[in-house]
Amino acid sequence: MVEKSMSFPRSTASIPPLAGGPVSTVLYGITAVRLEGSQVSEVMMGMIDPSLEHWDLRPAPTRLVEVVDRLVEGDTIVTLFPTERGTLQMGPQVKVDVLPEGTETLAPAEERPGRRLTDLPRF
Repeated sequence: MVEKSMSFPRSTASIPPLAGGPVSTVLYGITAVRLEGSQVSEVMMGMIDPSLEHWDLRPAPTRLVEVVDRLVEGDTIVTLFPTERGTLQMGPQVKVDVLPEGTETLAPAEERPGRRLTDLPRF
């Protein structure tokens, strides 16, 4: 397996709190997703060192319910997209979204143009 290093532009090195919430001291990164239909069912997620230079816990398969639990606890979760250089670039933060039928899923914390969860690699 190829080791991916993390590379974050300095402008994204500081993770702002969501909607005025508390500043999270725990940062997780999602590097890949598993979909059921068009909805995320599982992710590859790891804990990122606060320095943004390495993993505290390497990405592992994580069920959606566990990701939702982390978000409810106030942790920050971001998407991490592979670059052509073999590094990872930070994408948008994610939040819990509830679909009309009551199913929980993940969505970008801010609606902006750019990459989405479904643009991440599959596993």
